[in-house]
Amino acid sequence: MEFFNLSAVPNSRKSLLDVTNTESLTSSIQRQDCTLYSRVGFRGMGAESFLMSHGLPIPSKPNQSLLFEHGLVVLRLSKSEFWLVDLDNTYHELIETLEFDAKGLEDVYRLFCQHSHACFLFKGEQTAAMFSKVCGVDLRSDAFPLGSVAQTSVARTNGIVTKQDSDSHGEFFLLLSDLASSHYLWEALADAASEFV
Repeated sequence: MEFFNLSAVPNSRKSLLDVTNTESLTSSIQRQDCTLYSRVGFRGMGAESFLMSHGLPIPSKPNQSLLFEHGLVVLRLSKSEFWLVDLDNTYHELIETLEFDAKGLEDVYRLFCQHSHACFLFKGEQTAAMFSKVCGVDLRSDAFPLGSVAQTSVARTNGIVTKQDSDSHGEFFLLLSDLASSHYLWEALADAASEFV
């Protein structure tokens, strides 16, 4: 059977959220559902050199992230696990190329985070304070500088949080969590954000 890449059909993706009315939220914290944007993960002892061979920057330690050309976040979750998240929905071709080039390589295994995780972006001066209501990790700047990654619980849901700064978004927090809990988590964070006007 031919190799079929489900991530290669971005127009067929669906979100579990109906965000048509959610932006009426009165809060100083802005939020965006990026779940339909392209992303991919790779794991294995060869993953780091594989990504570097494609010209991607690699964080030097686990639980760090880097921004590539202002729109692609590269997260290092462990010594040998990396996720790439397209924030501007402009890196689909690169991600698709990586998925196909990894096929058949030894020590490089593709992770299907496109299909397992929701992806939310939050920004605004009070965002760290908002997260303090639902997350046990201190995300204030002194404790959680740019490029930090926390694998933690957010509103009683497993999540991955990183903080970055880009030309198009400014300083922002990116949250990845279990896709099946995306509606619950979106509403829980809307409730937490509503206290910051």
